Amino acid sequence: MKAEIISVGSSLLKGLVENKNAAFIARELTSVGINVTQAVMIDNSNEKLLETIEKAEQQADVLVFTGGLGPDEDDIVKITLSEHLDKPLVLDDDTQNRIITYHKNSDLIMPKNNQLQALTLLDSIPLVNVTGLALGMFYQSDTHTYILLPGPTDELKPMFTEKAWPLIIEHLLNGQVVSTKLVRLFGLTMAQAQRNLGDILVSDDTTFIEIFPAGLEIEVQITARGFDADEVHQFIAKAESEIEKSVAPYIIGHGDQNLPNIVRKLLKEKELKITGAESLTGGAFLSELSSLFEAGLFFDGGMVTYDESIKKEVLGVDEEVIETHGVVSAECAFEMAEKALEAFGADLAVSLTGAAGPSSLEGEIPGTVWIGVAVKEKSTFAKKFHFGYKRNQNREYSVWSAFNLIRQVLLDEEIESIIYKEKVKKDE
Repeated sequence: MKAEIISVGSSLLKGLVENKNAAFIARELTSVGINVTQAVMIDNSNEKLLETIEKAEQQADVLVFTGGLGPDEDDIVKITLSEHLDKPLVLDDDTQNRIITYHKNSDLIMPKNNQLQALTLLDSIPLVNVTGLALGMFYQSDTHTYILLPGPTDELKPMFTEKAWPLIIEHLLNGQVVSTKLVRLFGLTMAQAQRNLGDILVSDDTTFIEIFPAGLEIEVQITARGFDADEVHQFIAKAESEIEKSVAPYIIGHGDQNLPNIVRKLLKEKELKITGAESLTGGAFLSELSSLFEAGLFFDGGMVTYDESIKKEVLGVDEEVIETHGVVSAECAFEMAEKALEAFGADLAVSLTGAAGPSSLEGEIPGTVWIGVAVKEKSTFAKKFHFGYKRNQNREYSVWSAFNLIRQVLLDEEIESIIYKEKVKKDE
């Protein structure tokens, strides 16, 4: 089975909006053996859209549209498809009522063409927009399947996952059992992941194991489909076991939750408070913490101590430590973490200090970073990292590495190559 993705919107062609929708849809369809032969972007032109539809029908069985479902005059996908298929548009009353209620409650002026968002092809299956207003649709003719989705990604993804996906399984995959598992990795590059997992990766009509970049993390997606549920689940379990054998030290979790959210869940479950003292990252770690859902349950505050004088005068880092060991040191990381722990009355604290780049600092090359962790009634430790020469990338990796250290501490995992404060004092 072949599919084509048609993304509609002049903002895409002007480079104002990145087309993340096509990548998401292609990944989901490919994972169940629906081959995406082409993904195109076009402007809001009736003639261009009609031409694109006619060409797509010649080479694909499934046409997926993104965008062009709004209330504006240039949102022409539904109208153009209706004319092309000679199929009338009808009003979905539930969606129309939601649109009216939304504008009443928000005191917004309702657009003249608001009904465009509530129209659907006759005999199609409406796809309710759970985060927006524009209605999507799933329609099958004698020869093709047409799936219409909104342009905003935060509307498209839930609509696809919650509304379109079950219909794809039922109507296009004949009700087969479909199972998917995500394994999340951090701490290795895509090339390294490809090398370590090369013998495991597979992609065919019924089984799919592939790796995808997910920010600084990597997702390993395992998908299987078939009519025998036991066989499907056995494949998933076997594949997951093989992945764990190959990249066990880099597995941070399962599912779609990234490192900060994994830490958020652990902190909430254990009812612990966290804080931080940052130097080279300039508040990026604390910002990420505060952006998490229910952050107030586990985070009261932290401190940015970019300048050496602030470390000493505000945070209270021992001046002798900085004079003797410098700020790019385990000793400074120890002090920063412990002082933050004390100042904010938290259960654990993280410190980040180092040479972000592009220049060296205290004789340390760019990308040299120390991350310290202080935990109530436990030994303070620090770990040294060597990233690269790109300043902001070093800062991003530092933040994610800090979250990973917290995750390991909260799960009582063994952490390699760390230095304990007591050991340093003893050696001195």
